[in-house]
Amino acid sequence: MTSRTQLAVTLVATTLAVSVPAATASAAPIRSTQTTSGAGAIVAPVVDRLLLADAVARSKWVTHGAIDDPARERAVIDAAVAGATPATADRVRMVVRDQIESSKTVQRGLFAGWRVAPWTAPHADTDLSATRRRISALTRDIVARVTDRDPRDPVCPADVASATVRTVTDRGLTPLQTVALVQAERSLCAL
Repeated sequence: MTSRTQLAVTLVATTLAVSVPAATASAAPIRSTQTTSGAGAIVAPVVDRLLLADAVARSKWVTHGAIDDPARERAVIDAAVAGATPATADRVRMVVRDQIESSKTVQRGLFAGWRVAPWTAPHADTDLSATRRRISALTRDIVARVTDRDPRDPVCPADVASATVRTVTDRGLTPLQTVALVQAERSLCAL
């Protein structure tokens, strides 16, 4: 097992262990970690972006939209890469791809739940224009924060893992959101 795989397994196990009690606890207020520093400053906008996947899923469910939208995904990635330097373009591409894939993981999970329990499915469409603007702004923020940090920093994986556990607990992420968060963080550090 590679060290990258070991890190992913450790993150998933740790965050699931932390998130299950959080998900079953009474609704606690969601606290933003936007003012944190270090890895928390990178994890915070990743979580904020990921949490918007619920609104996207609700809209797609009601409008019967496809979860996968290769043309839109390509446009989002291309826009992010266009603002990158040649030295950071590949990293930006990977980071943004991970954000998109993690969002689709949440959407697929919600769709599966709504298929099993249709009475919990949304019935009113959500206007996605404001949500998409927020996703775009958060994507730019994530890219800026990631490219400002050395991905080869040896403490990066531990910092991201620690920030993830704190964030899962503080913000009460569900197990689905926690798994997607770990997926979204795959390329934040180079191993």
